[in-house]
Amino acid sequence: MGDLKLPGVGSGFPIQSFVDATVNAERAPKEQLFNKREADISVKLSAYGSLTGALDGFKTALGKLEGNDAFQKRSTSFSESGFVSAKASKNAVAGSYTLVVNKLAQAHKAGSQAIDTTSKLGEGSLNISVGDQSFSVAIAEGSSTLSGIADAINRAENNKGVKATVVTDDAGSRLVLFSEKTGTDHQISLSVNESSPGGLSQLLDAEGKLTEVQAAQNAEITIDGAMVTSQSNEIKDAIAGVTLTLDKINTTEKPDTRLTIGYDKKAVETNIKSLVDAFNKVVNTVDSLTSYDAEANKASPLNGDTSTRNLMSQLRRMMSTPIEGAQAPVQTLADLGITTNKDGTLELDSEQLQQQLSDNFEQVGALLAGDKGLTGQLKGLTEEFVGKEGILTQKGESLADQMKKLDKEKASFSAYMEQYEARVYKQFSAMDMVVAQMNQQLSSVISAFENMPSFGNSKK
Repeated sequence: MGDLKLPGVGSGFPIQSFVDATVNAERAPKEQLFNKREADISVKLSAYGSLTGALDGFKTALGKLEGNDAFQKRSTSFSESGFVSAKASKNAVAGSYTLVVNKLAQAHKAGSQAIDTTSKLGEGSLNISVGDQSFSVAIAEGSSTLSGIADAINRAENNKGVKATVVTDDAGSRLVLFSEKTGTDHQISLSVNESSPGGLSQLLDAEGKLTEVQAAQNAEITIDGAMVTSQSNEIKDAIAGVTLTLDKINTTEKPDTRLTIGYDKKAVETNIKSLVDAFNKVVNTVDSLTSYDAEANKASPLNGDTSTRNLMSQLRRMMSTPIEGAQAPVQTLADLGITTNKDGTLELDSEQLQQQLSDNFEQVGALLAGDKGLTGQLKGLTEEFVGKEGILTQKGESLADQMKKLDKEKASFSAYMEQYEARVYKQFSAMDMVVAQMNQQLSSVISAFENMPSFGNSKK
């Protein structure tokens, strides 16, 4: 209706323009109010979202240093790489060990006799044993080629850990079975049941066996002179709390490798640096959201916000308050080389931190991750603001609810304006009809006067 610009039928006036002007006069003030409220809510939502994001990052950084486990991680290093890899739990004792890899565990492989790949060996079944377990595979006449047999073995629901493939060389094609597990406890054997002689038995040699392609072998390693064997190349707890993975046999040029286990100080250093960076992001975010531009006379969205001011006040107090249980010579963040700049951000002296981690690792742990350590206290504080029931979380939810309510008000007002426009249009249309009637009556009167006879004197 708003796009129809027709003059009034009776009046000739631009009725639709009158309607538009009247409707816009009704709509504009309310829409301005809606837009202002929407902009205010959006700005606040964005501001609290930015602050919450910075605090979530700070909380994540704190979590990596919270609790004693953060300082119980172990590092592993080797004098010669490539022979062994290792993972050490917190239960591993710091120390060094001489390792010699003598043998690598390998899986048993056994192959059939050479057979033409197109030959069908006939109906029957295969009885396959791997270690102390066995299973049976039915072979249908139409699927009794080497590839068909391999596929039947691989798809068998009761397969106990045997894979099959077809290998072709100059001598011909063979069905090769191999154990999924390494070690002498998982050797493979095969027997056949065939519907007619000379069928599936062609897979076996004259003694009714498969031909060994690769012998099963256990892993073997010497640890400080003591021999250790394993069914697999992964050896757990031969050194308490350590999992070794054997990769390569030691050679005469490199007859051994030395494993050193220690505290993972590098990880702690990285996490402390991340914590400083995360705190500085919080400070910079708060400064940006609470600033005031005197020249432009413009305040940032959280300028004067009591919750934000309270947050920063508590954070700074915690960062400077002595920690119960901290031990000399590491009793404050300053002892770690962490100091506060004039703008409230933290500055880290990496050399001082590395020195303290090298000389006083346990004391660093007591300061940051003790029962009442700094990281636990700070994480508890951030939870009060961005946790499920946190102050900022609730403010964000309240603003989101306000936005939903505003959307409903806008939808309701839009419906009202449609009705209002229709009513105004109806009123102007009625006026136009009245004007049309008046114009018609006026025309009739004028016409009547024009057609009246003349009553003046006439000459005789």
